[in-house]
Amino acid sequence: MAALGANMRELYVDALRFLPNTLHSDNKSDTLYLRTTIYTRAFESLQHVLGGLYPEIPVGSPKLRVHVRPSDRDNLFPDFGCKQMVKQSMKLNAQNIERNEAEFQQLHQDMLKIPGLSAYLDADHKSGQAQAAISVMDVVAPMHIHDMPLPQGINDELIGRLSHMASVENLHSAWQSSAVARMQIGQLVYELAGNIVDAVQTDRAPIAATQPQLGIYSGHDTTLAPLLAVFGHDADKPTHDAPPNLEWPPYASSMRIELLNDTVSPHPTVQPAWEQDPAHPSADPSKVPFDERVRPTNVPKSLYQWTSRRQGSGPTEQVNPRATRDYYVRVWYNDRALLLPACRDPGAHHSKHGPSVCTLDGFFKQIARFAATEKETRVECLAS
Repeated sequence: MAALGANMRELYVDALRFLPNTLHSDNKSDTLYLRTTIYTRAFESLQHVLGGLYPEIPVGSPKLRVHVRPSDRDNLFPDFGCKQMVKQSMKLNAQNIERNEAEFQQLHQDMLKIPGLSAYLDADHKSGQAQAAISVMDVVAPMHIHDMPLPQGINDELIGRLSHMASVENLHSAWQSSAVARMQIGQLVYELAGNIVDAVQTDRAPIAATQPQLGIYSGHDTTLAPLLAVFGHDADKPTHDAPPNLEWPPYASSMRIELLNDTVSPHPTVQPAWEQDPAHPSADPSKVPFDERVRPTNVPKSLYQWTSRRQGSGPTEQVNPRATRDYYVRVWYNDRALLLPACRDPGAHHSKHGPSVCTLDGFFKQIARFAATEKETRVECLAS
C-alpha cells in the first residue's frame, strides 16, 4: 500500500502538480478527504497509502481527520442485514454453482491430489456446496502474497482457478443483477456521484470555493467487487455466464476515479442515444425506475444550466444537456483503465482518448441504475 501511495505521489504531485508537494502548516486541511471502515486492517492500509503519498510530513503540519462511520451505517461494504440482497444473492450463487458444476468438480479433484490440501477436503465433491474454492483461497492467497512457502502442487495457475471459481460462487451475482449490485454498494455509488457534482460546481464557482482535491477511501474486497460490477455492467448484453477473467480482487488492489477537465480538445459532436430518448413523464427523478434513469438523482438540473442572452432581453437560464461537455471521468482498477459500456457510444467519450475517458454524462449513465439513497436501499431490502 505504501507503493500505491508512492505511485500516486509520482503522478499527482510530481508529474501533474495536482496535489501540493508537502502538507505545510499553511496548507488547507481539506486537501485530502480520508475515510476508512472500522476494521484495523483498513485503517492500516490508509496509513500506508498516506505514508507513500507524503513520506515526510513536517512538524507543524495540520492534523489529518480520518472519517469513520459505525458499521451499521457504513456504505463501504454490503449490509448483510439486507434480507432481499442476501436472498437474491444466494439464489443466483446457487444457480452459478450448478451451472459451473463440472468446473467445480474438476477443481475439487485436482485439489485432492495435493497432499497439503487433501486432508482438509471431503473425498467426494458435494454438488451445490462449492465453498471449498473460497475457503482454500482465503488461506493460500495470503501465503502467496507474503512469499510464504506453499504446499507442493499449489502454484499460480491453481491460485488463479481458485480466484475465478470463488468469484463465480460469491461475486458474479452482482454482475447478473443490477438490483443485487445496487443493494450491495448503491449508497456508496450515490455518494461518489455527489462528490463529482460538488467538484464540478466548485470548479465552476465564480469565487474561490473549497473542495477536497483527493478523497481516499480504504475499504475491502467486498467494496471493490460490486463496484467492478457497476462499472462493467452492460445493459445491452445481459449474460448468465461469468467473464473468463473474473477474479477475486487481489490483495492491495485499488480503484481510482478521476474527474478531468478539457477545454481544448474537440468535443464529441454526436449525441448519445439516451439524450434522444423521450424523458420519463415523472418530474420527480426519484420516481423514475432505476433501469430508466440516465443520471443519479443527486445530479441537480443546475449542473446543466447555462446563461442565454437574447437581443433586447436580459439573461435567461436554460437547460442544455451538453452543458457539462468539458468534463470527463476515467476509472482505473489496479492501473488498468476500465472501459465502461455506456461510454462506448461515440457521443459518450473523449474524441481523442477514446472510450476509457467517459464524458461526464456517459459516466452518469453507467452508474445511474445503481446509485441509491439510504431510503431507496431500505425499501428494496425490505421488499417481499
